[in-house]
Amino acid sequence: MTDPAAAAAAAPQSGWRRALPVVISLVILAMALRALSAEFSTHGYAAIRHAFRDIGVGQVVLTLVLGLSSYACLVLFDAIGLHRSGRHLHPARIAITAFLAHTVGQTLGFAALTGGAVRLRGYGQVGLNLGEIGQVVLVSTLGFVFGAWVLLGLALLLEPAAAALALPVGAGAVQAIGIALLAGFVLMLLAVGRQGRTLRIGAHALWLPDYRTVLGVTVLSVVELGLASAALYVLLPPIPGTDYIGFVGLYLVAVVAGLLSTVPAGLGVFEWSLLKLLPGVAPAALLAAALVYRITYYVFPMLLALLMAAATGLRRPVSRGTVAARAAWLTLRPWLPQIIAIAVFAMGAALVIEGTLPMPHRWEGVAPLPLVETSHLLASLGGVALLLIGQGLQRRSHAAWVLALAICLALPLPAWLRGGHVPVSLSALLVALALWVSRREFYREGALLDEAWSWPWLRNLGLVLVATVWLLFFVYSHVEYQRELWWQFAISGNAPRALRALLLVAVAVIAFGLARLLHSTRRPLAPATDAELDALAPILAGGADTQASLVLTGDKALLRDEAQRGFVMMQRYGGSLISMGDPVGPPEVARELIWRFREEADRLGLRPVFYQVGDQHWQTYLDMGLTLVKLGEEAVVPIAGFQLEGKERAELRQAFNRGKRSGLSFRMLMPEAVAPVLPRLEEISRQWLEDKAGEEKGFSLGSFDPAYLVRFPVAVVEFEGRIVAFANVWRAPAGGELSVDLMRHTDEAPKGTMDYLFVELFLWGAANGFQRFSLGMAPLSGMAQHRLAGRWTRFANVVVRHGERFYGFSGLRRFKSKFMPQWRPRYLAAPGGMHLPAALLDVTRLISLDPKRRDRD
Repeated sequence: MTDPAAAAAAAPQSGWRRALPVVISLVILAMALRALSAEFSTHGYAAIRHAFRDIGVGQVVLTLVLGLSSYACLVLFDAIGLHRSGRHLHPARIAITAFLAHTVGQTLGFAALTGGAVRLRGYGQVGLNLGEIGQVVLVSTLGFVFGAWVLLGLALLLEPAAAALALPVGAGAVQAIGIALLAGFVLMLLAVGRQGRTLRIGAHALWLPDYRTVLGVTVLSVVELGLASAALYVLLPPIPGTDYIGFVGLYLVAVVAGLLSTVPAGLGVFEWSLLKLLPGVAPAALLAAALVYRITYYVFPMLLALLMAAATGLRRPVSRGTVAARAAWLTLRPWLPQIIAIAVFAMGAALVIEGTLPMPHRWEGVAPLPLVETSHLLASLGGVALLLIGQGLQRRSHAAWVLALAICLALPLPAWLRGGHVPVSLSALLVALALWVSRREFYREGALLDEAWSWPWLRNLGLVLVATVWLLFFVYSHVEYQRELWWQFAISGNAPRALRALLLVAVAVIAFGLARLLHSTRRPLAPATDAELDALAPILAGGADTQASLVLTGDKALLRDEAQRGFVMMQRYGGSLISMGDPVGPPEVARELIWRFREEADRLGLRPVFYQVGDQHWQTYLDMGLTLVKLGEEAVVPIAGFQLEGKERAELRQAFNRGKRSGLSFRMLMPEAVAPVLPRLEEISRQWLEDKAGEEKGFSLGSFDPAYLVRFPVAVVEFEGRIVAFANVWRAPAGGELSVDLMRHTDEAPKGTMDYLFVELFLWGAANGFQRFSLGMAPLSGMAQHRLAGRWTRFANVVVRHGERFYGFSGLRRFKSKFMPQWRPRYLAAPGGMHLPAALLDVTRLISLDPKRRDRD
């Protein structure tokens, strides 16, 4: 197991490295907002509101059209990148994936990383590899660079006067810079030639495509950036001495400044840069235009993404719809939780920020004062709650979904009563609709305090709070602070009401933070390294139970004995330290490890839990005061000398012959032959998961992980020369036992393929000297039926009787029974009393976690 002292020493350093960008972003935002407020007098907010009213509806519609046209150009970048890779995807998948990638990238910043993550899932689902997806990201990134390069050069050349106002050089020097930029671009085109070229800077290499591709993405980028800048330009009043061409160059400088700031969407930095670059524009008019621009260019696309999520969340109509609708559903579905989480967070931010704004004069007297005050506090409290639970939605938490839905349904009326802002109230209802139609995607059980906070989410929460505090002081800069201000209650008392709302938000955040701090940790133990797993080979070779192979999934920590003759595979979740099965090793080593595991649990302050243990060490478990409860029975088929002849094998013989007649064939691939077929196996696994509407499990089951699969033989079934089913095979040669873990098939597989696979495995095992084949456990099987049985047994029988429609308990046992197995019991060993249900819940939650996402963020 990883040395606790070393882990403790390394953790703070890693935490500081991850926290530093968050702190830098918050500091930059605070400085930018402080600089913005310095541009105004004590009535800056009133001036901005007045300028906001001067923007006409036609201007807003035009900027919306220009912004959406810009996004359409961004989508074409992905199409170009995919065309270069020679992959032809459904247009709906390209459009939705690219739109989401650019929407997320534009809003959250670090577009190559955040947008790349969206593409990795959207395009990876249909078989694109990392290289092909990387080329799409590269084309998009280079497009922006080349387009900004050319546009900036043209702006400096054609309109040097505008740039000369912001630069410490004359107009002639500015034109010379513009000519140099354009000449450099032409030289770059000549350098890449027809085949492209790799540029090396030290240890770093950058591949540039051929000049035709570079020219194409540059033209497209020039159009896209021109549209994006025009979307802001049409909102501004006439700029003295600067026309549109000159404005484009200044706009690009402000955009680059926002990108370098690391603040999402360049919030505050973009606006401050424009103020410095456009001194001829009134600050109030510029900030009002920037606000409308952000709403149309950032908020509206996210709103479109939410509408798409709500539409495609109606699974049944989509599944019966057109090919395009089906492609849209398959593309959007993996991103529903992320889209809705961002929407919920944005809804919370809007409610919290709105709590600092004055009530419109037209609303005074519409509602009684007590109702207005109560609604104001409730809306702010609901907003901060949405901010805090957004990450739980991203991780598909059912508890977060319930709470978010309840808040979004309850908030429209308080949000309307406190100021009559209808768009905010309607947005809450839209988010509630999206939550409801996507309810099947939020299936993970777990308390909200269980999840570890991610640094990006903390950064976003901090940005909202910093902006809210600044806005409060900016809006009410003309109000002199007094202690009595807190207790002034009046319809026109906007400043006291905003102060009370901010205090409530601060108290809620602090209370939530303290609750998480005092809550028992849910962070998993560090899993074993590849070197540690490789060192277990002699122990696994001498094992008698194939269940020991689960250690190779790579999601468990190890506890070893001093002589390195055995191990416990374990993981922490909730208040439990959970061992997967009995310790592996000779009996005397296993007994020693049981006690060492108990000591480790005591040291960590956790309850010891042994999951799916056999009956060989029951006395040791009882000696340490644990309670044994039966989980079910494992089906073990004797296969020594296995033959298909005889009356008792008639059903299996028929299944085998039927598979042969339908054209099925069987192959056993040794570990060294598995790697070449992994792409096909991954395709089968992905389709199987989509058809089952589920995700990978962990801890007690393997998942599709190439590093895991290449450690085992893999049995494959082929139909018409194509693999349609597979299973990785566990072997325990010392015990003569054979078993399988990951069993998956595609829709192309004929009916009865899995029966055929099992029969072939029995025959192969018998031919290679194995004595038995484990079919795995049938949960809650073989429980005593007597009325005087224990409480757990009686409860399990009730679950089996009434839970059959949710999980086929009896159907699973019937399926395994047709192979005429012998049944051996499996137990849970855990402290009794109230600890027992808690241990069962922790085990269930641990198994339900996708091992690929457990440590994410």
